[in-house]
Amino acid sequence: MAKVEHQLTNEMVAYLQGGSVVLLNAVEPTSNNIYTTALSWVYAIDAKTIRFAIDSKSDFISIIESDPRVVLNFVGLESTYSVNGNATVKVRQTEGLTLKLALVEVEVQAVRDIMFYGGKITHDPAFTKTYNADLIVKLDNEVKGALTNL
Repeated sequence: MAKVEHQLTNEMVAYLQGGSVVLLNAVEPTSNNIYTTALSWVYAIDAKTIRFAIDSKSDFISIIESDPRVVLNFVGLESTYSVNGNATVKVRQTEGLTLKLALVEVEVQAVRDIMFYGGKITHDPAFTKTYNADLIVKLDNEVKGALTNL
């Protein structure tokens, strides 16, 4: 089993600033099925706090309100990481933003390097937002401002 840390490293905080693909995992309380979604608006505020934005109509909002335990996974910094924490919906639906989003804060409890033995990531995952370039900048700035100023 991987060594457990209880906070993000400085490098992880710098890496998780909205430009990474992060997988959110939670257990749906009725079915006990594991739900997963990909996020891009994920910001590490400090070594113990991660915030993300998600559609305010997402099933994850009620899932988190029922059971705050979540796992965030990301690939980067030459490895693959799993971050366990407790999530709190800070804003159920934003006002004044272009999109209606929920803002969620995760208190980091455990961080594990889960890369298989002898493996090393040589290229960080990359993605492209496929909608209007001006809208991309507008939305990214709005969401970053909302999450960092909670």
